[in-house]
Amino acid sequence: MFKIRSHCQKICIVSLFLALSTACSFSSATPTPQPLADSAFSGYAFIDSNFNGQLDAEDAPLEGAMFSVEINGVKAFGATTDKNGYAFILIPSSVDFPVTLSMEAPKESNLDYAGFSEVIVHSLTEEPPKFLFIAK
Repeated sequence: MFKIRSHCQKICIVSLFLALSTACSFSSATPTPQPLADSAFSGYAFIDSNFNGQLDAEDAPLEGAMFSVEINGVKAFGATTDKNGYAFILIPSSVDFPVTLSMEAPKESNLDYAGFSEVIVHSLTEEPPKFLFIAK
């Protein structure tokens, strides 16, 4: 045990103790939660009605096509197109870009790609891709 010899030494030790206990105290403030940013992706599918390989006003929307989002090489999310040829996927978190969007013709259909089969997206601000299919 230490023997304190002077009043000055007592004050220094008490001051040191108060400084250390104040520095080691924890704040009771509640941290502000960071908002989660959802990621939304969409795409369209159409049938090339006039067989010209280009999307035209007369090309009909394709219902039942499978729209997919591939993240880090894995097709993680999918949705089926509606009667307007539109599919939408909401991922309840932010994703690292780029991601790959793809569309597959409905199962057991006689359709093949008339254009590209996938698109690499670098941000959410890009226009939704439009995929075109043609009868085999």
